[in-house]
Amino acid sequence: MSEALYVGVDVGSSATKCVIIDETATLVGHHVNHSGFDYADAVDMSIRRALRQAEGTLEDITRCVATGYGREHVKMADRQVTEITCHARGAREWYPQVRTIIDIGGQDTKVIRLSEEGRMVDYRMNAKCAAGTGTFLESTAFKLGLSLSALDELAMASSEQAVLNSYCTVFAGTEVIERIKAGQRREDISMGLFRSIAARISEMLSARSDAVAVTGGVAAHCRAMVKALEEMLETEVWLPPMPQHAGAYGAALLAASQEDTQRRSTSHVTHR
Repeated sequence: MSEALYVGVDVGSSATKCVIIDETATLVGHHVNHSGFDYADAVDMSIRRALRQAEGTLEDITRCVATGYGREHVKMADRQVTEITCHARGAREWYPQVRTIIDIGGQDTKVIRLSEEGRMVDYRMNAKCAAGTGTFLESTAFKLGLSLSALDELAMASSEQAVLNSYCTVFAGTEVIERIKAGQRREDISMGLFRSIAARISEMLSARSDAVAVTGGVAAHCRAMVKALEEMLETEVWLPPMPQHAGAYGAALLAASQEDTQRRSTSHVTHR
């Protein structure tokens, strides 16, 4: 493959994502795998498999931008950018009118506010505990002997309004057991877990918005999370085509735009 490729790599605490776009900003390759114990190995695997899908090689990569918790492990990166900037860039490419972006990750949740022009005007992050994150759901599902997808299926079958009162992961587990003992339906308990996260996120919002998008691995795998957010925020919540890859997609777009900026700058100097 001879045309230039632009790569974005998002190294999260749970998963490493790679997105590759071509010169026309068309997405030509992507991959996600567990970050595991070795971030560098996870990065290498994600890039190589995305390249295979793009029918390209390492030599075709023109520019690479890294983001995420472990972005320093992307040795080929020309630039490192915060995940806040990358998720905002990726989400806005899918939804130009978006004003609020909710990124639910494995170890933290971020709420990003954008201006009409797409500039970040505010952001808030929950990183002090697992409450309101993917870890909260995964740990509770594990205690119930369920996978995250099974928990989501149960929650989508809920018919009663139930919200867990405990935000703490440890206390939430105890509350779930008490509700089971009290005879509450497992479908309603499951949905209550998602509503608990939605309630925590609602408290993080500095202002209401009618243009909300949700990104991150939880959004990618749990329809119940989107449903709970729509109930809590009383507005439609947009789910991008690839919510888990939003950060990597934004990083790839930034890689391409920076290369284009440098090309124009060089052209200007040459002709002067």
